[in-house]
Formats: sequence, structure tokens, C-alpha cells
Amino acid sequence: MTSLLGLVLGFLVVIGGALSDHDPLSSLCSLTAVIIVICGSLSATMVHFGIKSVLGAFKAILWLAKPPRVDLTAFVSKLSEWSSLARSQGTLALEKIINDVDEPIQRRGLQLIIDNSSLDDLETILFECSEISGKTQAEAGEVWEAIGGYSPTIGVMGAVLGLIHVMMRLNHPEELGEGIATAFVATIYGVGFANLIALPLGARLKHLAKELGHERSILVKGLILLAEGKPGVVIRQSLDAFISKNKDVKTLEGAGESAPEAGE
Repeated sequence: MTSLLGLVLGFLVVIGGALSDHDPLSSLCSLTAVIIVICGSLSATMVHFGIKSVLGAFKAILWLAKPPRVDLTAFVSKLSEWSSLARSQGTLALEKIINDVDEPIQRRGLQLIIDNSSLDDLETILFECSEISGKTQAEAGEVWEAIGGYSPTIGVMGAVLGLIHVMMRLNHPEELGEGIATAFVATIYGVGFANLIALPLGARLKHLAKELGHERSILVKGLILLAEGKPGVVIRQSLDAFISKNKDVKTLEGAGESAPEAGE
């Protein structure tokens, strides 16, 4: 939610700055500039990534309100129950609960355990699934960063087109001021859209994808322990250590992002 708040505050700062100079809000409105900057940036990005990736990047905006996280504490509790069930009745007993599991990595891991796959195959397949999910999730951030890279240049293009339109009407000097001002709105849209929305959103989504990757690694480790036939107590102790380590990594990454580099 803080990310959404930051996006809203960015717009309010720009609008507040314009109002503080007693400029009418209508001076910042231009449908032509919106069409050129937004549609032009999206078109360039679709050439770069393809329409499927662009649509996925827009869906990923929902992560700002509700990231697709896994409740690791609940997962550890479930693993303990699954371990007790498998140790007492055999791995085939896990078929009773697999239909109640929605998370893809957990479901795939349980199916492999039920099929009596080797530990090497289990580990390889689960890590490949995790890697594919990580690339897909990180791509949303890359798409938004690409949009942020294209939009300022397309904004300048819109400004030039506006100036061409103004120069063609030099026989109406009373319209020159308003025409030039309108032309530069496209530049504001391009730079503002890149630096207030696209680039911060891309960085945030890539950071979320990295955090989700840490969570998936814990899922894979837990499923490997389950396949090894470890008792629930051992699984809980092992994963609690991984979860604590994961939290420490997040804390250190957060401190590293905010702290200045040595020598600055």
C-alpha cells in the first residue's frame, strides 16, 4: 500500500506545484500528449517484449496492494502434518490432500513425492519451476523499466510535433504562447510518467520478485525434507532457521538500499 501512496503523492506534488504558481490545471491537460506519450511508449515496449508480457506487467500492478506471497508459517505447519501422514501411511496417502493445495510449487512437489521420484529429480524439477516463476515475475519489472526508458524520448517527439504545429500558424501571433505551452506538455508527460510511475514501479516489482524467489527457495527446501522422510520436528526446526535467515536477508537488503556507499 505504501507504493500506491507514493504514486499518488507524486501526482499531487506535480499538481500542487502547478497550483502554487497559479497555473490552471487545464494547462497540464492535453489529450494529444497523452495519446502520443502513453500509446507511443506502450507500442515501443510491445515491440520489445510482446503484448503478452506487457499485459502481464499491467496485471502485476495488483502486487502493490496484495503481493502473491506464501504464508511460510502455515506452510511449515502443513509440512509437519504431511510428514506425519507420509511416515505413518506412506507417501501415497498424500493423494488425500493434494487437491487442497493451490500453490504450484507445493502441488508439483507433492505430486513428485507421490510418484516416488528420486531426490535428484525432485530437486532439479522444483528448482527449474522456481526459476521459471522467478523470470516471469521479474519480467514485469523489466517491462515497466522499459516503458520508463521510452516515454521521455517519445515526450520530446510529441513536443517537437506540437512546435511544428505552432510554427505553421505564425500568422496568428496571439496563439503562439498557448500553442508553445501546449507543445511542452508532452515533455512533462513523458518525463513525469517515466520518473513518477514507470521506473519506480519497475524497480518495486523487481524487488518483490526477488523476495518471492527467497520464499520459493524455502518451499523447495521443505519439500525436499519431506521427500527425505524427515520427521515433522526436524522439518520445522530446519525451515524455521531458513525463514529467520530469509528475514535477516530482507533486513540487510533494505539497509543496503537506504545506506550511502562508502566514500560518498
